[in-house]
Amino acid sequence: MSENIVNHNRNITKAICYGLLCISTLMIFFIAQTIQSALVSYELSSMFVSFCSGFILFIPLVGLVLHPIAFNHENTDIPFHFSAFVSNLGLVVVVQVVCFIIWMTDAVAVYSIYVDQTSFLAKAFNINAQNRADLSEQFYWANLLLAWFFACLSLVIGILPCLIARVKNIGVVSNFVSAFYFAKTNKLKIALYGLILSLSVVMPLLYAKYLFLVIFPTVLSVTFFQIVKEYLLFNSKEGAI
Repeated sequence: MSENIVNHNRNITKAICYGLLCISTLMIFFIAQTIQSALVSYELSSMFVSFCSGFILFIPLVGLVLHPIAFNHENTDIPFHFSAFVSNLGLVVVVQVVCFIIWMTDAVAVYSIYVDQTSFLAKAFNINAQNRADLSEQFYWANLLLAWFFACLSLVIGILPCLIARVKNIGVVSNFVSAFYFAKTNKLKIALYGLILSLSVVMPLLYAKYLFLVIFPTVLSVTFFQIVKEYLLFNSKEGAI
């Protein structure tokens, strides 16, 4: 009977977590559509790719809803170091939000200088550039590369430190050191996961917006649980770092 209760509670937890993941995905979707509509009204639609890249920086925050079922998924009995998790969560929130603000500020400047010197943004910020070349294509590809970089960054300084804090209480700084050590040891996998995550955000939002509602949560869940599995294996082999 007790086992049935445990399984029932696990199923409820899974339902809640996946429900929150769907809600988070819907929030990103509606924010993206609102921003895209605003950009179109100001004839700045080509800048939408920058916002799509910026949204990737919030992947660790969305991934937090999967933590309650991360270790049930692996059938492990790891204690929850709540204080360490909260400490890392606060730091991740600050870092990710600051990175997003810095990125969007830089994106506005770059777009105004190198893509459209006569845009609303250029006039609003009184930006005048000597370079009149149209670098729209380069702007597009640079944002795709940055999306890949942001996805890898979100994995290393966002998801991994919180995951490590969930597994072992070794302090905020040590959690980040462990995250970088794991990423260095598995750099090809991190690069691959980052590429998949970036494509799951940018491509659907740009070309098939409603598919984003299915592709993003699916890819994030699979990637997250795969990283959990690989880190637990890595931790069992390496021990405390």
